[in-house]
Amino acid sequence: GNIFRGRFGPKKVVQVSVVQCQVFVTAQKSGSKKSQTQRSSIQDCYKKMETWSLQDLTLVDGRDPDVDDPCFLLHFDEVRPITAVSCSAKYTMVRALVALSDQYCQSSLNLQNFDYAYIKPTTYYYNRGDCIVLSKICLYACNLVCLSMCPVADAL
Repeated sequence: GNIFRGRFGPKKVVQVSVVQCQVFVTAQKSGSKKSQTQRSSIQDCYKKMETWSLQDLTLVDGRDPDVDDPCFLLHFDEVRPITAVSCSAKYTMVRALVALSDQYCQSSLNLQNFDYAYIKPTTYYYNRGDCIVLSKICLYACNLVCLSMCPVADAL
């Protein structure tokens, strides 16, 4: 599968590289061949296929937001199809591209055919854990107020 990685130069120019995992065929004792990924180091596992400047990226097309499709299109001078390992990885890559574009290119990235709730979540989405904790604290406080107002029977 193809994935991308960002690289920062001395002038903070963001480059997008498409790399491909190298798969090697090894012979086993039984005579059958097994395909496996070499894991010695990152440089040995991946081969750089192409590199572009993030500033040249005009559009990121998710193709169909209603289907779990790990493929998407990067529009540079030509359209480059990219295949992530999963739909979740596709959205992770696009969130990274959006953040890099916002931070280093000072421009919004044009997105098409994505579920935007997964690209730029709202404040509520980020703080939903905090909201749950706050709701529990309010519930406990209400319970304490109610309990403090209840008459207590004297036990003798």
